[in-house]
Amino acid sequence: MLEQLILARHGETEWNVAGRAQGRADSPLTAAGLEQAEALGRRLASLGVEHIVSSPLTRARRTAEIAAAVVGCEVSLDDRLVERAFGDLEGRAVADAMAEDPRWIAVLRGIDPAMAANGGETLHEVAARMLPALDATKALPYRRVAALSHGHCLRAVLGALGDGVTANYHHGNCAYTPLSLSEGRFVFERWNLSALELADA
Repeated sequence: MLEQLILARHGETEWNVAGRAQGRADSPLTAAGLEQAEALGRRLASLGVEHIVSSPLTRARRTAEIAAAVVGCEVSLDDRLVERAFGDLEGRAVADAMAEDPRWIAVLRGIDPAMAANGGETLHEVAARMLPALDATKALPYRRVAALSHGHCLRAVLGALGDGVTANYHHGNCAYTPLSLSEGRFVFERWNLSALELADA
């Protein structure tokens, strides 16, 4: 029976460094991202994680595979963990988009969970698919599972589980948030914990 679910973000990518909105597009992990994934694996191993569920996007799946090799566990994929679709903003430089139209600040910084670019998803819509994916981990035959996803997905789901202020729930690359179960509901006290410092948890 599931006791703890660890949410984590993928490692640093080339587009993260370039400041581009990734969304459903993909970008390879940098050398730093590969190191972060190994550090995440060490952190997950110390927390007793027995299985990793990952977004199928390459940056998340690669992070999950590296972490799983350190942990010594298997990885399964769940399409519901893919990053938020950014529509017309996908692939654009974040700074340029926000300078061009201040409305995009609310989207790209996760400030307004009900707002989306043309062809994109709101954070409310992201949470609506993410929460069932998290609930599905309760049926897995493990006590501790990690879910490897993306920055805006973590904003969306923690906002839904917490105070609704999605802008508060930024996650650095390979940062993680431990969720526990209380009366069948996921709850958390801390978020955006560093995988690089074993003293964090």
